[in-house]
Amino acid sequence: MDKTRLRTQLQRRRREVTAGQRVHAARQIVRHVLRGGLLRRYRHIGVYLPHGAEINTLPLLNRVLSLGRQTYLPMLPFGRGKQLWFNRIEAGNRWTYNRFGIAENHGGRTVRAQQLDLVFMPLVGYDDYGYRIGMGGGYYDASLAFLQRRRYWRRPYLVGVAFACQHVAGKLPHDAWDIPLNAILTEQGLYHFGH
Repeated sequence: MDKTRLRTQLQRRRREVTAGQRVHAARQIVRHVLRGGLLRRYRHIGVYLPHGAEINTLPLLNRVLSLGRQTYLPMLPFGRGKQLWFNRIEAGNRWTYNRFGIAENHGGRTVRAQQLDLVFMPLVGYDDYGYRIGMGGGYYDASLAFLQRRRYWRRPYLVGVAFACQHVAGKLPHDAWDIPLNAILTEQGLYHFGH
């Protein structure tokens, strides 16, 4: 199956998650990430704000902030580039909406993905090998392309965040430039991939 048709099916699955299941899932991902110890190990953490039918990451974001971690949100690149910037959440940040209607903060320290220790990433679907299907813009893949040239240093640690219903058994269609996740975080648990 091609990515476009698969993306449509997975988006439909995600929209079918009920309001009650969404509240439960948002609580559970925080519980699982704390139990997994990720927030103890890493100091510079990228999180994203939920958009549309994505799983609610606001409780996760608040927990990261409450632990005193340096917390960053993605910002679309200026101009025509594809590499995301990550802006640190600080008092006095100003907020705007980007061209996709997603809130972005401005005014804090701005870094690239390679300066982060851990990045929580949105996705539309994920498979058994850590491959993900995103919205199709290629922003995260472009921002993480440097990882393909690294053999040993694997920073940042990449964790996809999704509902369990977004899982696709087996292997998703993927391209040479797709960067696999290190782990997936759902309401059912935190699972690490073996690569």
